[in-house]
Amino acid sequence: MFNSTKGERWYRIVFSVPDFELRQGKRYPLSFDLIADYDKYLKNNFFGIGNHSQSRSREVYTKEPLEIQAVLSRGFSSQFVGQVGVKFKTVRNFNASSTGLFMQSLPQVNHGRSGGLTFFSSFRYDSRNSFVNPSEGNVAQLDLEAGTSGLVSDYSLKSATVSLQTYHVLFYPKTIFAARLLGQAIGGTNLPVHTYASLGGNKTLRGYPQDRFLDRVALLSNAEVRFPLVWRFNGILFADAGRVWGSVDAVSILSRGWRANLGFGLRLLMDTFVVRADFGLSREGSGFYFNFGHAF
Repeated sequence: MFNSTKGERWYRIVFSVPDFELRQGKRYPLSFDLIADYDKYLKNNFFGIGNHSQSRSREVYTKEPLEIQAVLSRGFSSQFVGQVGVKFKTVRNFNASSTGLFMQSLPQVNHGRSGGLTFFSSFRYDSRNSFVNPSEGNVAQLDLEAGTSGLVSDYSLKSATVSLQTYHVLFYPKTIFAARLLGQAIGGTNLPVHTYASLGGNKTLRGYPQDRFLDRVALLSNAEVRFPLVWRFNGILFADAGRVWGSVDAVSILSRGWRANLGFGLRLLMDTFVVRADFGLSREGSGFYFNFGHAF
């Protein structure tokens, strides 16, 4: 659970058989995860859609998502895992200005409550030595998600995400280099803003506000050096870079408009989870984030 009087209120319940850490690096016939997330962003950001949205266009509104997902997984080997699942997500948007950018530029599905039922699959090569706090190994993962409008869905969605992660011990005993490359493409009709690819916030561009850049396609890179301090505390230095586009056809690595930031942070390493605090600096200002789990 995480609660902040001025920012985010996040409550998560997870039931897993067997536990994530116990099945990491093992072959297993079947696992089951039931995950329920309730969140409330008291002052969620909206800057507009696209990579060229302006920081001065910032509006705030309250976003209240509820997400429930059930996942079946199989460890085909110690390093290859397949998953299938179903997800229901409903989001209520309110406290937005009736004459502002959010209400005037976005489809009606964003005004009030929207909901979607989707099915997803995941295929992962994972050689990490730990799920909670890896120090060695690599991850290559493909996530696919799709759903159509219907009885409980206001929109149709198609999503594909590719992620590559690597972890290496630089210096004895536990100075670790971690890096990630991520690409995401979103398609569908009547899409609410919460389904868009998003950059900015505690897991993407940490020197920018949450949801700073929104669009149909996103590319993201992160690099971290994680080093021990004292007891269970670790320090971290990081760099993030990313960009969004309106379509897959428009994507170019040589495009201008890439956004980047530098930062540092602190980790408290527990047996089954990580407490994380990050401070990022960018040309638009800074971001401070307190949350759980590594950014990747």
